[in-house]
This record gives sequence, C-alpha cells and structure tokens, in this order.
Amino acid sequence: MEIRSEPFQHTEAIAQHPGGYQWWYFDAASASGKYHIVIIFYVGNPFSTRYINALEKQGEAGPAPCKYPGISISVYENGNPIYYSFTEFEEKDYSFEEGSKLKMGAHIMEVRQTDRGAAYWLCLKEQLPCGDQLEADLIFESRQDQQRNNGPDNMAESHIWNLAQPRAQVEGTLRLALEGAGVSDRQLSFSGTGYHDHNAGKEPMKEEFTDWYWGRFHFQSVTLIYYVKNQVDGSREHQAWLLDPNTNKVIENLREIELNDDSWSIFGLRSSRKLSLRFEQAQIEVQQSTVVDNGPFYQRFLSQAFLSIPAEDVLESAEGITEYIRPQRIHSRIFWPLVNMRIRQVHQKPHWVQRSKRLYQWTW
Repeated sequence: MEIRSEPFQHTEAIAQHPGGYQWWYFDAASASGKYHIVIIFYVGNPFSTRYINALEKQGEAGPAPCKYPGISISVYENGNPIYYSFTEFEEKDYSFEEGSKLKMGAHIMEVRQTDRGAAYWLCLKEQLPCGDQLEADLIFESRQDQQRNNGPDNMAESHIWNLAQPRAQVEGTLRLALEGAGVSDRQLSFSGTGYHDHNAGKEPMKEEFTDWYWGRFHFQSVTLIYYVKNQVDGSREHQAWLLDPNTNKVIENLREIELNDDSWSIFGLRSSRKLSLRFEQAQIEVQQSTVVDNGPFYQRFLSQAFLSIPAEDVLESAEGITEYIRPQRIHSRIFWPLVNMRIRQVHQKPHWVQRSKRLYQWTW
C-alpha cells in the first residue's frame, strides 16, 4: 500500500480499472462527545452487488468504476445509531471536477485552499423511503504544510491511502427529521474534531488483503492513526503514527503492534477487540468496545484508547472510530440479501425493508 499525505490531490484516473474503486472518508465527533458522524463517498462502490456481478460476468473487460457511485451516511448519538443510509447512484448522477469538486445526486464534496491549509465543504441532502431526512452543511478545515499538487497521480501500488486531513476542525449544521423517533425535527450546530482520508485501488480489495483494521484517535497531545493489513500472501503490513495536533506532522512511528481478544459476531465474523501499540516513547491500548455497525464483512466500533508517555508523565484517554473489514466475504452471495436490504438504488423501487423504519433499523 502506498501512503500519502496530500490534501489537494484527488484525481479520478487512479482507480478507473475494471474492479477499481475509491472512497473519500470523513468522520467527526462533536466537542461534547454526544454526536459522531461518518460520511463516505464511493466511486466503484466495493460493496455494490451490481458492480461485483458485472465484474464476475465481464472480467477485465468489465465496467468502469464511475458507473457505480454511492454514499453512506451514519449519525450516532451517545454511541447509538440514529440515522443510517447507503445510497447507490447511476453514472448520470455523478460528476467529478479534477481535484476540487464531486457531486452525487444532491450531495456535494468540494475542497478549497485557505490561509490555514485545506478545507473540505460537504453539503448533504437526503430523504429515505422510510421517511427519515437529513441535511448537513459541514466544513472540515486543517493545517497542512503541503502545497497544492495538480500533477499526475501515478499509481505504483495496488492501493493508495491518502491521509488528506489527519486532524481537522469541523464546523457546520446538521438537521435530522426522524420517523418514529419521538422528535419530529432536530437542528444541530455542529462543532468538533474530524478526520478525512482518500483511498483508491485498481483491483477488488480481496485480491490484495484478507482483512484490514484501521482507526484514528484525537488525544489532547497527539493524534493517532494506525492500520493493520493481513495480506493474501500471508504477510502482515502495519503502521501507525503519532502526529502533532497543531501541524499534523509525524512525531513518532510505530515500533510494534499486537492484536488480542478475538471475538465472533452474529454473522461469524472474527476480529480482535484489543490492539496494543508500542512507540519509542509512548504506549497505546485500543479497546474496540462498542459495535455501532455490525455486518457480515465489516464492523465499525466506537472505541476507547489509552495513551501513556512515561517520560513526560502523560496519561490520556480518547474516544474514536475504528473499523474492520474482511473483503472476501463481500463476494459471497449468501450475504447479498442483507446487502440489498441496506443499499438503496436511487432510481429503482426501494426494498420493502427500506420502507419500514423499524425493519430498516434492524439492518443497521
């Protein structure tokens, strides 16, 4: 995997091979810790059963990823999901302006250069078949020392992970109208800390790795970002960084990592719930404690992390989003009925489960 930190380099060409994919990932926690938001724009949606089916039928002559755009949006209140959507669009609903702006239906992502560095503006608007509605206007702003790069984005590795905003200040508004929630409408002035990355690959994820853990935590003194990938060839690739919270510059690199306390999900997905990370000066224990998205091939956790820097007498804790995926399972058709309940095709009649608030919540 090729790792970058270039906030303005978002070129569509790096993932236009059949089987390729890319996503723009954003998460944010409110200053109070009450609300968490996760927003992911996809091109070549790797969870799309339509995309996978077309690739299996057509092989290397298969469809371009731009034919399968999508977006997932999750809102959590006190560790519980209160809004979830995963919407798949047609190619005609999607447009991309090189390095600056992406549109999917009524959703917009735009990057701007500011005096401080980089700012991503997200404008979201959606109404679900069950009646839930969401509108959001959010700015992710971060200090970046890199200059804008408009040059070609050559893809030497099969996967690129661009840490565009390891730590960002997030401001904006969020409006939710939730059916059957006892509150007809809620308007939130959102202020907190966020994270943004951009991932791209030129082949299905299952061709490169068997599973992948990754996460990020915003302590007062440092930001932690880590990943662990168990490769298809049996090797393990892992890395973690401690970054300065003001400049996003790397302070320390990982020395070693351990995964412990394996647990099985109701879908037979096995993942480690504890990760121990060792640096030269610091030690961090991650506890993936609360499962907020539990599927047959993917899990998202609201996790706790504990930081210790003995030489500086530092002892801190933080809450953050962590994730786990086993991509081979995405291609197992036995799980596709569950996937089709979750993913809404915007130009087709919605699944009958998606029309019921109570039943749709069961798929979360």
